[in-house]
Amino acid sequence: MDVELLTPRLRLRPQAEADIPAIIAGLNDWEVARWLTVVPYPYTRADADEWIARQVPPVPDCAHFAIDAGSGLIGVVTLDDELGYWLDRSEHGQGYMTEACVALLEWHFSAHSDSVVPSGYHAGNAASAAVQHKLGFIETGKREMRFVRSQQREVEHVDTSLTKAQFDTARSARRSA
Repeated sequence: MDVELLTPRLRLRPQAEADIPAIIAGLNDWEVARWLTVVPYPYTRADADEWIARQVPPVPDCAHFAIDAGSGLIGVVTLDDELGYWLDRSEHGQGYMTEACVALLEWHFSAHSDSVVPSGYHAGNAASAAVQHKLGFIETGKREMRFVRSQQREVEHVDTSLTKAQFDTARSARRSA
């Protein structure tokens, strides 16, 4: 049975071939793709086919979910080597990414309460930094250069990490705000 995570507004579900048009459209927006490390630009049907072919059933420490707000895929949230995500630009500013990440992290920490979740963002990506701050991620003090495939150059990356205690503290702060 496929794992799905539900929030008040979203359904996180495995990605499927039917999501390919939305994936291609979302990742062919330069303002989305330029912040993603491994995504090529332009993003082709072959890229999407290869991505979908690599999908496996999600487990709490290795999951790739479609973010579905009721009308189909609007973005993706993943947790494997690190927390990663992207959202169709038309959906920015509505709190969807924070909501999706909270659901994934709750699921992850319910199975691995002592883990540390790594993530990060490219310098200048204020929206991603804000999402991570809301979730409780802290900067590790490490910055590194990463090759960003869409830009075909090295870009400064700010490393962050999150423990369950930091996540719980941030969640309490969001609820009392």
